[in-house]
Amino acid sequence: MTCAYKYISEACVLQLLTWEKSFEATECALKSVANGCAFQPPRGKVKLPGKFDFIFLMPGYLKDDKYGASISCVFTKCVDNPKRNPPLPIVHTDVTLLDDNTGVTKAIIAGNTIMEWSTAAATTIATKYLHSGKPNKILAVIGASFQGRIHAIGLQKYFNFDEVAKELNSSFNRNVFIATDTVEDAVKNADVIVTATTAEQTLVKWEWVKKGAHINAIGVFPFNIELDAATYRACKVYGDYWDGIKTELNHIEALGVKFEGQIGDVIVGNIPVPGPNDTTIFQSLGMGVEYAAIARLVYDLHESKPNCH
Repeated sequence: MTCAYKYISEACVLQLLTWEKSFEATECALKSVANGCAFQPPRGKVKLPGKFDFIFLMPGYLKDDKYGASISCVFTKCVDNPKRNPPLPIVHTDVTLLDDNTGVTKAIIAGNTIMEWSTAAATTIATKYLHSGKPNKILAVIGASFQGRIHAIGLQKYFNFDEVAKELNSSFNRNVFIATDTVEDAVKNADVIVTATTAEQTLVKWEWVKKGAHINAIGVFPFNIELDAATYRACKVYGDYWDGIKTELNHIEALGVKFEGQIGDVIVGNIPVPGPNDTTIFQSLGMGVEYAAIARLVYDLHESKPNCH
């Protein structure tokens, strides 16, 4: 029996995606939350036996002529994956792209690259708007796994930092990437900071953060706070969508933190951009409509290059 849908492999996704197109699609998704074109619930979670193992469910529909799509994402988390040979990401995902008229599956797309690129693209777009007009000379990335690496690459592609605290010089043939011995050494002079870890302890302290810097905190595991309470209280804090903020970031609000709003509201002008002296945080959760936009992008590119498998 012939398969009624297409399977697009991880290798094919990597061949098709470009940073320029990913930034455009992701900005569209972030804006959709503010302009009423995003339809998504807070992500569902199924806890499995084991310390942190779980399944995340993330459906969504993005209404847009170019990047509109209906998708369902399933994420699984296994803390032992990095120890495997070859190493695997802690979180694995596949994206099911649905026909908007019938609900029938159009494609199953290997989702690890989509997850990595869309998360890094959202960080980049948030930095573009929340750190607008400020120096972007030094980037510090805390976390050396898949998300840390892709954030260093994505942000470097867009902003061309003079110095990035990661060992990725071979990717750019430039000596802009360095490693530091401590988190304090990495962040103390950084203009933009990314925390991309699964750490269960505070990593960044307010006294280390440069005034006017921008911090991207990637993902949240239950009650994990990579930034100390003083940092959250001193900064203007933004999220990607209110339903996610209210559902998954209660422990940050419990610190006395008031979220300024959704990053999409900044993009479309519903709320003002931060001032030149404001230190800011983008607390990223990830959204179904981000994956919808990238999945639609990948599918359309695949249609133009059907020999990619």
